[in-house]
Amino acid sequence: MLLLTTPDYLPQVGGLTSHTLNVEKVLKELGIEYELFHWKSYREILSYPKNKLAGFDYVLNIHSGFHMYMPISHPKVINFVNGAEILFYSPNLLKRVFKQLTKKKALRRFEEAFYNIFISEYTFNTLIKKGLKEDFSRDIIFHMAVDTKNEKYCEKKWSDLTLKFITVARDVPHKNFKGAIRFCEKIQELSGRPVEFITVTDKKFTSDHIDITSHLNPDNKKRDELLAEAHFNILFSLDHSRKGFFEGFGQIVQEAGCFATPSVVLASGGLPESVHDGETGWVLADLEDKRVNAWYELMNEDHYRTVSDMCYRHTLDSHGLDNWRRLFEKLILNEKNTYE
Repeated sequence: MLLLTTPDYLPQVGGLTSHTLNVEKVLKELGIEYELFHWKSYREILSYPKNKLAGFDYVLNIHSGFHMYMPISHPKVINFVNGAEILFYSPNLLKRVFKQLTKKKALRRFEEAFYNIFISEYTFNTLIKKGLKEDFSRDIIFHMAVDTKNEKYCEKKWSDLTLKFITVARDVPHKNFKGAIRFCEKIQELSGRPVEFITVTDKKFTSDHIDITSHLNPDNKKRDELLAEAHFNILFSLDHSRKGFFEGFGQIVQEAGCFATPSVVLASGGLPESVHDGETGWVLADLEDKRVNAWYELMNEDHYRTVSDMCYRHTLDSHGLDNWRRLFEKLILNEKNTYE
């Protein structure tokens, strides 16, 4: 029996919820029995019954916070290591003090883990800088996987009368909506065509130049429809590590790729690992006018179609749930059979 833990779950929406649901699908397909624990605070982690925890064969954490602060060190813990949790920071003063005081214990827990699955090399290197003693028999860099069962090649053309851009993210400072809006405004100026910017937040963004449409917390079906109709997914996340935030990988890049929608991202955090510049999307060093101008000058009908095709094929070939299925077979099923 496996304990699966996560801080986000339905009816919450977002990256960690999608991650959890995808892992559940893989566990069920492999016939691995599990119990889900949806924790909502570190207090709930600390109060988790020790005798119950000890009764599981494995603990699989969608967010490594559970392992950092769980009451006992289980011998078979597998962590997904995402990003912000390893910065040991919180905007809340009391939480920030708590994380700093327990940092050494948290690092020790990572070193005691059965396996740590880092979603990007950037995340791995960040934790090393924080004091992790790396061990390549334990620490794995394994990029995110997404459910591709609803994939559909949705053709868009660079020559379409209206260009559509989408950002699927919460309205938080490091997601950089201001930068996204400025980028869209610049593209409208350069192209002389209408540009629509699609968001999924409850905040009503405004612009004197472009059309901005907002969809409040769409379900997965509606989100997929929005991703499919957009010409570009844009994710201009900023490195706010000092404030406790950076982009570990950018799962939405692969979710957009399921519909042949390539991404334009900043060279921030793990995003350059998620988007292969000039092949499956584009990575910009910054959003200065000269950089945006250079990107726009690259664009034409053939280049857009080539990158869209490669984005679609690469997503299906390299980021489907089959990757996690093979990983869990090796980490859990094969290991279990070895000792039985």
